[in-house]
Amino acid sequence: MAPPPPSPPSVTLRTVLLLLRVLTAALLLITVILISTNTVTLEISRTSIKLRFNDVYAYRYMLSAAVIGLLYALVQLFLTISQFATGTTHPLNYQFDFYGDKIMSYLLATGSAAGFGVSKDLKDTFLAFISFDSTDPVDEFFSKGYAAASLLLLAFVSLAVLSVFSSLALSKRPIQVS
Repeated sequence: MAPPPPSPPSVTLRTVLLLLRVLTAALLLITVILISTNTVTLEISRTSIKLRFNDVYAYRYMLSAAVIGLLYALVQLFLTISQFATGTTHPLNYQFDFYGDKIMSYLLATGSAAGFGVSKDLKDTFLAFISFDSTDPVDEFFSKGYAAASLLLLAFVSLAVLSVFSSLALSKRPIQVS
């Protein structure tokens, strides 16, 4: 005799999952906006230099990770809302959640780490080797980099928690024998 199908997640758990998906998408959206608008003009010995986020490779990677994560979060948000509304889950959705959450969480973690590392190293380098009329623009540019990396780290944590839930959901799913 086959085991009974697993009971659907409680309304409270589904609500928590939905809120975590919304939180992840919001954090990634703010990260994309913050990093893509990160531009500053530096005055060095009466010469103006415009420094943009795309001049720093790690910031490009951070932006790419945030955009890819945002697209994934929006797809998952749509699937979670439709699952919440209908009360049914497609069998492949368990695996999509499991593998997608794992891959995206690692992508967000590496993007955040790259942002923290380059912000620390370049800020110290700029301040040590170049004499500025004012260090405020340098602080502003790299502080935005730190903020974007911090938000990306929070999005990673949110997605890592979702990853635990997707692992549990996959393990509780009945195995279908052909």
